[in-house]
Amino acid sequence: MNAASTLGGARWRRDFDWLMAGAALLVGVLGLFQVYSATFNTKFQSAFSQHVVWLVLAVAVFAAVSHVNYRHLVSLSPVMWVVGVLLLVAILLLTDPVNGSRRWLPLPFGLSVQVSEFMKVVLLLVVAKYCAGSATKMLRLQDFLRAALPFFAVFLLVVLQPDLSTSLSMLPIAATVLFLSKIAKKHWLLGALALVLLVPLLWASLKPYQRGRIVGFLSPDDAPLGIGYQIRQSKIAVGTGGMWGQGFVQGSQTQLRFLPTPHTDFILAAFAEERGFAGIAIVLGLYYVLLLRIVDTARSARDPEGTLLAMGVASVLLFHIMVNGGMVVNKLPVTGLPLPLMSYGGSNLLTVAIMLGIVNSVRIRRFVN
Repeated sequence: MNAASTLGGARWRRDFDWLMAGAALLVGVLGLFQVYSATFNTKFQSAFSQHVVWLVLAVAVFAAVSHVNYRHLVSLSPVMWVVGVLLLVAILLLTDPVNGSRRWLPLPFGLSVQVSEFMKVVLLLVVAKYCAGSATKMLRLQDFLRAALPFFAVFLLVVLQPDLSTSLSMLPIAATVLFLSKIAKKHWLLGALALVLLVPLLWASLKPYQRGRIVGFLSPDDAPLGIGYQIRQSKIAVGTGGMWGQGFVQGSQTQLRFLPTPHTDFILAAFAEERGFAGIAIVLGLYYVLLLRIVDTARSARDPEGTLLAMGVASVLLFHIMVNGGMVVNKLPVTGLPLPLMSYGGSNLLTVAIMLGIVNSVRIRRFVN
């Protein structure tokens, strides 16, 4: 018997968050058209057809995860964590580096997945399992360590790949749990000390080009042909969009290939150039609706696990949106962090679909014993 029949078909459809799903799908469709425009008549033109497949698959994954009881996923999280860690270790030891990093797990038919992206979901489930009881009582040290140690193990493995952007995007999960949990001051200090100690290791693990991104952010004019070039072209693209944009497949910086990676890291800059301030306002409005629905689900969740999961998803998505948006206008360093639901990339798109499916599962079951 599936979840829909258990809840009752009519009730399941009523409690399904159609507004959240609709907002997410609209952002995904806008991203799909932007990927087409950004890769038009380039060697990356096949990215559009691939992204169509990923988007259809993401919709199916979202619906499937919505049917699954999120408590079952929480109970299985330790097994998922072990499998994920083994895959991360295998990637570090057995795969060949691509552009100086070992991030991708090769699959048949020439496909590959970025396991570290999916580990965000696993970490959300793990911390929900071990920290949910803190909503009603003070979090014990053993509970804190059972959640912190798996988190830092995954974090360090991703840092060693090295993958700065993905490792940083895991930090909002920890911040959400610390914010929502009743943790003694000494445990706060313990967590803060661990993060401080990780900073030198994180910096030492960075490749020269990653350190250059930070330097280029602080002084873009000192690196006109490197990261400074990317930032300047991104700002030009955003500025030339004006109020209404230059039109679909009409952006000068994008179509003349001045803007780097316009279908991945800088897709928001390409979108701003072609759709202008009005288009950006629509996209940000859709993100606002999406985040608002997730937070509303967290508030109405029937148990602490549901609250932690929903708020964790909200914090991860908000982090991605803020960092990617700040990056394209030189308010934050270039990190390669994708824009959720818009940037080309199957691993991140499927990860977001799983996260939203979990949130929808929490919402559907908020009135079910």
